[in-house]
Amino acid sequence: MSAADLITAIVDGAHAPAGLTGDRLALWTIERDHWSPRTITVTDATGTVLATALTAGRPHTAYRKVVDLVVAEGAGANAEAAAIAALEAARDDRLANDDGSQPAPIVIRFEEHPTQAALTAAVRSALTAVGFAQDADPLPSVPSTRPEDAAFTRSWSLWLGAAPTRAVPYYGQTTDVTCGAVTSLMMFEENNLGQFGTDGTENHTVELDFWRRATNMPACEPIGLAVTTAEELLARTGDADRKPRVILSAEGPVLLEWYTDFYERKLRVQLQEESRRTAESLGLPVERRWASTEEIRDLVAEGNDVFLLIALEPLIKDPAAHWVLAHDVIGDSIIISDPWVEQEHGESWVDTSALPIPLAGIDLITRWGEPEYRGIIVVPR
Repeated sequence: MSAADLITAIVDGAHAPAGLTGDRLALWTIERDHWSPRTITVTDATGTVLATALTAGRPHTAYRKVVDLVVAEGAGANAEAAAIAALEAARDDRLANDDGSQPAPIVIRFEEHPTQAALTAAVRSALTAVGFAQDADPLPSVPSTRPEDAAFTRSWSLWLGAAPTRAVPYYGQTTDVTCGAVTSLMMFEENNLGQFGTDGTENHTVELDFWRRATNMPACEPIGLAVTTAEELLARTGDADRKPRVILSAEGPVLLEWYTDFYERKLRVQLQEESRRTAESLGLPVERRWASTEEIRDLVAEGNDVFLLIALEPLIKDPAAHWVLAHDVIGDSIIISDPWVEQEHGESWVDTSALPIPLAGIDLITRWGEPEYRGIIVVPR
């Protein structure tokens, strides 16, 4: 029997097949409603269920992830065909909401769980048959990146058109506050100027050291992050002409919205004034204007790495300011690597590495503060 002979159905929500227990059942029962979970069922002509798959994905992004694919024990000789049918259904599913928060995907990811759901030969063959390719493993950081951790995952990708040409070794931030530092450090890794290795503990030390120098306590504001990035670029390349520049629409200090105490706020203002003076002494351009999403796209397409200050709320329902790295463009989508993994709701590094976001989504998330401002850092290649 071939995959074409089987019947697929897709319904909203996560509906675990019977018989799952423990960690594998947890993949299906974790709360991920914001990620629009969908269940794919593959049956034969008699209605016998041969395979079941769960897909999910962040809103406003152009990807879907196959969280798990369960082939029924009774599938027998039809196991590979059933797995192929499920993967093809995931590939062809064009989930769309009336509010436009679910763009058509340009990549389908498959999340491999070596501990909870080791790949069977049938599923591995099906991945290859449908066109998935295994991605490079990430740098040891958050649990899903560490081979010794039960949460470790591997990534397989099926790009439905062009694929990214600029690979970024992925590293997830290991604290709540080091997103800016990790965004910059991933840029260095991409450019073969990195300091991360195979030891997660040593990597954590590198992460914290950079954050200590770049932080506005605890956030990294744009000018301060650009200053530390510039100092590191000079130290690692010796090229005094390769300087980041900041495009920031706000005229004064930023990322101060949560400071109500006069002295707490005053300290952050003073730190930002010091960063501004250092930027001037280093010759770093600071442009006080609003950068359009088309300009951001073009800057990335020209080969620059661009750090984006974003609001996480639309993506994962977390009301926090955040930094991500934009490093490639495919069609109308900007490819980012996001240091934050929302593990509590079923994310792994598979969700946050080489993540495509259409310009409408970029426009939505690159707004922060009251009144709204937009901040980016442009690092030339």
